[in-house]
Amino acid sequence: MVTIRPATVDDLPAVADLTYLAYVESGHVAASDPYVAELTDVQARRANLFVADVEGQVAGSVNIAVPGSSMIEVAYDNELEFRMLAVHPRYQGRGIGRELVGFVLDHARQRDLSQVVITTMGSMTTAQAMYTRLGFHREPDRDWNLYTAGIVDYEQGLETFLVYAHPLNLNI
Repeated sequence: MVTIRPATVDDLPAVADLTYLAYVESGHVAASDPYVAELTDVQARRANLFVADVEGQVAGSVNIAVPGSSMIEVAYDNELEFRMLAVHPRYQGRGIGRELVGFVLDHARQRDLSQVVITTMGSMTTAQAMYTRLGFHREPDRDWNLYTAGIVDYEQGLETFLVYAHPLNLNI
């Protein structure tokens, strides 16, 4: 059974470890990439960090960026964005990611938000397939890279990050 709950201080080392494994060891982010520091600085992103607990073990985690959050990269007003969704490799394929995304969608519905958005990397095809199965659709006009985000001053050779959105029908 999976329980989604707010992360505790005791969970932080496990979250840092599983995030590193899910992003770096799985080949999505190079170990030398500066983004690794952001991924593993769990204390800095603890405010809206939730974990998937399976029999007392932290199996996955996700950050929720509500309107006004400093973690927002692509969300518009009245949208919720989630970031850094990660599932420990030994728990992948067991529905943990789906449970975390379901929790995020419920979180947004409870706040009467219009839609949930996520940025993903081109290499994260398993996650993209899951998002599509859960009702997300591509928003290619919102795709971005480090240049368009103002992080670097060159555009050549940069990876394009893909945006997916899930409209929420508040009448359900």
